[in-house]
Amino acid sequence: KQWYQRRVAITAGELIEKTQQNLDIIDNNNESDDEPVNDVDKVNEIAKEDEEDEFNMADYDNEDDINGEKIFGAGLTGVTYFANPEDDPYITLPQIAKDDDDTYAIKPTDSLICCAKLDGDMSNIEIHLWNADDETFYVHHDILLDKFPLSVEWLSFDAGDQEEIEGDRSPGNYIALGCMSPQIEIWDLDIVNTSEPVTLLGERIKTSKKKPKIGKKGHCDAVMGMSWNKLTPNVLASGSVDCSILLWDLETATAKECLTHHKDKVQTVCWHLAESTTLLSGGYDSTCQVVDCRTKNSKLWNVEGEVEQVLWDVTNPYSFLAGTSTGNVVCFDIRQEKPIYTIAAHDSEVSGVAMTKLVPGLLATCSADRVVKIWNIANNKPNCVTTREFSDAGSLHCLSFCPDSPTMLAIGALSGGLLMWDISTNKDFRDAFNNTFQGS
Repeated sequence: KQWYQRRVAITAGELIEKTQQNLDIIDNNNESDDEPVNDVDKVNEIAKEDEEDEFNMADYDNEDDINGEKIFGAGLTGVTYFANPEDDPYITLPQIAKDDDDTYAIKPTDSLICCAKLDGDMSNIEIHLWNADDETFYVHHDILLDKFPLSVEWLSFDAGDQEEIEGDRSPGNYIALGCMSPQIEIWDLDIVNTSEPVTLLGERIKTSKKKPKIGKKGHCDAVMGMSWNKLTPNVLASGSVDCSILLWDLETATAKECLTHHKDKVQTVCWHLAESTTLLSGGYDSTCQVVDCRTKNSKLWNVEGEVEQVLWDVTNPYSFLAGTSTGNVVCFDIRQEKPIYTIAAHDSEVSGVAMTKLVPGLLATCSADRVVKIWNIANNKPNCVTTREFSDAGSLHCLSFCPDSPTMLAIGALSGGLLMWDISTNKDFRDAFNNTFQGS
């Protein structure tokens, strides 16, 4: 689940134009060199050879006279024919088309969030539109998938094929999709009804006997976590079941570096907010590690249980937080060996942690125990402000704050799909953050 960064509004026409360009590329790729078959000649030949044509249907259109009762014209007296269908007051298709345009149009005040969803045997990416002014929330469009999604990461860098890009790459809305296969797919979210990704990173063949490699080959097992480098937009980091982290150059669709400092599956990665070469990661080896990608030197911290998610503290460039499989949230300072504090946050694994720079000290956590908790961690003194149980949603997998509305929290659930919670409606939250946030 990933929020878009709010961008200049695009109209339905722009979406349709981009969609048509994508379809033209697919048609060109599917062109065949075979001689086209003359379907008219083939039909005439079959009709001529049909000796059992009792009603002489082959010459039906050539008959001058119609014998018998004219049943097809019965009751049609007085019917008006319009040469231009737009003049017919009973045809409402133009209005329907206009309504579709309004549905696809994205306003400057709209916020978009995409999430990967599994429903039975069907997987898809849903792009939801939310507007705080009129409380609009619906699925804007979706993308059907043919594989099981494990991780998603939003990026604005155009990772399309260089040969198909004219001039400079323009920012857009793209999603990197990690699946059970070693291959990473980059999808263009601005194309409605798209049928294929714009770029593939790595090879799809999965084999445990090989090792991850730089270049075109990439990972050799499932991709569990990704992080886009906002300071170096053409760089994407990916962590895998093959115990490696690959650094991808999106311009060339090749892996430039392979980091192997973890001893088990790498589940989560996160780029530093201010240092473009500093990468934070966590894995099944019960360690959190920070690596300088220039030298590949890393420093590790041990935790109890597996690391589910890591996150840099948005208010302190030297500290980060990690959610673990034991239900704890641990805060570390990279200049120290021991943790600053440990929170016994949940009864089950902490599947999601989120912060927003718009409200300092605000932390949200979620878990498989179906509970979301809001914390105040200002001055390294964590305090639980409020909790909310989503009893009908099943396990909670992830959560994130809207970058445009700091109190709007999106939550990904096993049964409930994408849930929204405006925590500013909670009195305990307003009381706890009165000095840093004025709720409505």
